[in-house]
Amino acid sequence: MTTKDNKLGVIGISFVAVIIYLSASVINKFDYLDLAYLLFIIGCFIRFIYIKKFDKTN
Repeated sequence: MTTKDNKLGVIGISFVAVIIYLSASVINKFDYLDLAYLLFIIGCFIRFIYIKKFDKTN
């Protein structure tokens, strides 16, 4: 069970790291492509949290 929690933690930290990196990129030099990537990654992160919260297979 702890390995599953560790994997979820690593995935969550990876999402947060990418979101922070893209946010800094958008703030420093605005680019629509970076903004699109940022919004896509935020949407994927929200979906990831939703699926893990309401996962009925556990």
